[in-house]
Amino acid sequence: MLILIRALTTFGFAAALACVATPAGAQIFPPPTPSPAPSASPTASPAPTPRPGTVGVAVDAHITFISQNTSGFGQLGLPEAPNFIAGTSPAAPLSPYDTFSSAPMTPGNAGESALYVTPTYYGSFLNVSATFGLGYVTGSTTNAAYWGESLLPTLNPHLGSQMLGYGVTFPTAPGQDDGNAFVASVLSGTIATKDGSLRLRGGWFDLVQSDSFVFAQPAYQSAIPSLAVLPAESAGNGPPNADWWVLAGGVYPLHGVDLVGAHGLATLELTDAELPSLPGSAARLTQGSLVVDHGEGTRYSVDVSHVSTGGALVPTTIMFASGTPVLTSQGLLPFGTIGGQRETIYGLRAAFHLFGLADGLVEYGHSVYDANGVALPGTGQPGNYYHAGITKTVRRATASFDLYRNDPYYATAILPYGAPENVWSVAWSWPGQWLKSNYQLINNYPVNVDRQGYRIKYQLNGGPLELHASYANFGQIAPITIANAQQTGFVDGFFLPQADNAATLGRQNQYALRAVWHAKIADLTVDWTEDAIRRGADPGHGIDFVSYVTPEYTLYASRSLSPFALVSLGYAQYFMTGEFASLIQNVNFGQREAFAGAELRESRRSSTLITLRRSAFAGYATVPGLPPPDFTSTLLIVEQRFKL
Repeated sequence: MLILIRALTTFGFAAALACVATPAGAQIFPPPTPSPAPSASPTASPAPTPRPGTVGVAVDAHITFISQNTSGFGQLGLPEAPNFIAGTSPAAPLSPYDTFSSAPMTPGNAGESALYVTPTYYGSFLNVSATFGLGYVTGSTTNAAYWGESLLPTLNPHLGSQMLGYGVTFPTAPGQDDGNAFVASVLSGTIATKDGSLRLRGGWFDLVQSDSFVFAQPAYQSAIPSLAVLPAESAGNGPPNADWWVLAGGVYPLHGVDLVGAHGLATLELTDAELPSLPGSAARLTQGSLVVDHGEGTRYSVDVSHVSTGGALVPTTIMFASGTPVLTSQGLLPFGTIGGQRETIYGLRAAFHLFGLADGLVEYGHSVYDANGVALPGTGQPGNYYHAGITKTVRRATASFDLYRNDPYYATAILPYGAPENVWSVAWSWPGQWLKSNYQLINNYPVNVDRQGYRIKYQLNGGPLELHASYANFGQIAPITIANAQQTGFVDGFFLPQADNAATLGRQNQYALRAVWHAKIADLTVDWTEDAIRRGADPGHGIDFVSYVTPEYTLYASRSLSPFALVSLGYAQYFMTGEFASLIQNVNFGQREAFAGAELRESRRSSTLITLRRSAFAGYATVPGLPPPDFTSTLLIVEQRFKL
């Protein structure tokens, strides 16, 4: 309660400052990405265009309270936790982390709040705006960093800020990871022409256009507050959500400068920005993209992206780095360091109509990569990405077929988030981006690095029953042998290295099904996904064997009680079961979770989200003889937003 009072006091001070501002009219250029404000009421009348020479001010704010309690032996994360915290072992603990999001589950109370103020000057030829931010965090740093809204960029440990003092801990009682921090920052500034044809931004921002197979902004490593728990590879469009409660976009902003110019059908964007990186290291993106959009589904684009890193070496579980594999409780895991990386990616994309019968899509990417301090200098080679797809829509039904190939050398720069050991998850956890807390330059869904194959999708939209289904079949392009894995830039995200004389190829199948019945009583949803991953092993090499599945499903009901209230109630399960680096079953871990929540709108300027989740975990210990990693967790999140 003391934490909540402190957070309310801080927010009250921020809101008092905001109330002296003049309410803004319609903005030609909206506030930058960090603003989490809900959209305007759908029934509100459009505001008049501001007169030249006037100034408008938009103010968005939120306050979030998080309370989590856990119990059970799994809180300790044994036996991996001590070496994992110290950074001396790549083996993450089996628990305690949420299997749906990889966010750690630790006891404690936290309050976090943020205020965004965006004044805009409307001139005769140019509009000029800036966004100022105030952020405050108190209480459990782990819960604040992973379970609330994405923190103010200058306060966010995932982006590299050290102000909060966040570190990986395994507390067993509230108060053991507490901290507090306050920051006031200029977050961004924008200069733009009146017609929007030219815009220059500086500070924190999101890209306007970028093909995700060339560059994708780093994904959130926190769990976004929402009304439902969904599988990470859900075939749907997200959790139930009121139109006036805007969910976070799921990616972290970039920090630098960005120029966007448009003429006719063409839009050019030039970017120079910093990426998240560990303390003492740095990563920088330089990118240009040109899009020619004819509308009606016809679009052509070309992208060039270059990323370089510097500063301190960063730890990684990639074998071409300088280091040696470490035999852990989860198998033989690579463990080394790397630095001075350089990667350039070129991309071409075309979306078009096929003689009026269907829609076609073709994507091609080419990358070159090198780094300092690698195991075998001079062994790198270019990597390529290929994607061709066809889509046909008939009334409510849409079907598509896609072919993919993502080379083991394509877009493989090793880029950790700004907090060491950012993701807690065991080697066989799925889905995920890597075996460790690194992000890729590209979106690796549905096809990961060193995979090729196909995906089939079917959707039935509208009507009382909606259905989304997909199936994908991907196989390894090249085996991850000791010789292959030491070549600069070679990556396979989820299989561990094999002996050169015992190479085998693995395969992955993805299944997804989402059905929504719009019944009179509520919208009833079933959301199920499953990944089945298998790699055979030669006789005498049992450590190479992999065969496990990760079924996830969610059942929930959501209902609008009024135009100002949306409620949901549901149940979710996630299981990992099978064999990983073993001929006998050693993977058996699951999470069961019940959840309930509501989004409430008190007025045009304030709204609230409340969600309560109860989780129970059970399974095998990673080391025989130890107690199982069982534990339970209760999580409460209350968030209120204000738009002034």
